[in-house]
Amino acid sequence: MSSVAVVHRDLMAKGGAEAVAVNVLETLQPDHDLTLLTLTDPDVDELRDYFNADLDVDSLTVRSLGRVVAGLTERLGLNYYLLQNAVLGRFARRHADQFDVVISTINELGLGPDAIEYVHFPFDWNVTLPDREHLFHRSVEDRSLYQRLCTAVADVSREDLKSSLVLANSEWTAGKVAEAYGTRPEVVYPPIDTEAFTDRPWDARENGFVTVGRIEPSKRTVELIETVDAVRERGHDVHLHVVGPPVDDAYARRVAALAAGRPHVHLEGEVPRGELIELICSHRYGIHGKAFEHFGMAVAELAAGGTVPFVPSSGGQRAIVRDRHELLFDSPEAAVAKIDRVLSDPTLQRELRTSTAEIDRRFGRERFQETVTDAVDAATGAAPKSTPISRPSRAKSPSISD
Repeated sequence: MSSVAVVHRDLMAKGGAEAVAVNVLETLQPDHDLTLLTLTDPDVDELRDYFNADLDVDSLTVRSLGRVVAGLTERLGLNYYLLQNAVLGRFARRHADQFDVVISTINELGLGPDAIEYVHFPFDWNVTLPDREHLFHRSVEDRSLYQRLCTAVADVSREDLKSSLVLANSEWTAGKVAEAYGTRPEVVYPPIDTEAFTDRPWDARENGFVTVGRIEPSKRTVELIETVDAVRERGHDVHLHVVGPPVDDAYARRVAALAAGRPHVHLEGEVPRGELIELICSHRYGIHGKAFEHFGMAVAELAAGGTVPFVPSSGGQRAIVRDRHELLFDSPEAAVAKIDRVLSDPTLQRELRTSTAEIDRRFGRERFQETVTDAVDAATGAAPKSTPISRPSRAKSPSISD
């Protein structure tokens, strides 16, 4: 039995990256000695229920820097995402030689040979990309200082990354990794749990929208509410369900204030998995607000549930809607116009729908888990069960500094 460490910042964030991490843990748990290297202590029972995962708490060793992170957050007064991940990378590299394989499910950490690094969007310690602007909420001068600090703490080089097996969650993300590091990763779409979704008849669905995601500025929940308002003004009797936990208190209060005066807007909060699936499968349309979305697992779930999802034209989510221009928008005005057109054309609505079976074939959990198993088998020298992803040559693997 090989020893495997899975590296992730905070499983309790319960986003797409956490779904990837939980699926990796579930996949490897039966055949490997698993350790989670993390900054926060997870509630495995809660994760099991939230992600519909078969996790055994007694079979997972957790090594956490929880006290360190709590101290940083209290001292700095903010949750410094990039700095925390830089600290996580140093922590993981310090312990990497204790395991046969180390897997980062929270982007590139420079873990070196025999490591597998799954990139949702590159941290890009050494190169500035405009698509990272949503991570910063401070002046240009402060941001520059912050980036230099993260770069120094992370200590990740291009050569570090080239010595690992790097995977990306979409073609778009793979392109951003290539821009940042000069090496293009293999694309492995994240796992979409389609098990309970049903292709409910169109006539049996409510004439409304569902949006799924954390309530914070990058998800543009305010803009989505205003978009639905404008669609209603064009004569469509539609409503909106906002599903997801608030993570930015000030922004959540703003969203709540908007919803309070609109009977057609329903703030659902974080709901159980079964309730989420029922909401999706009982509605005709989905909508997503995040620009430069790395992949968009929420969008894939909206499609799996049979909705017609409208999404920003930037990022990896284009692949989910098959690049259909009718569903892609680059401004609130464009969103309103495109939604108006689709809602006015029943034939087009049927054409734009995607079946649960198609989403499962393209993005399902079984496909993802087979890829993870084969990648770990290749790293440990075990016979792969299918054609594995090729690993980079180790001939020039550099040493990893602490």
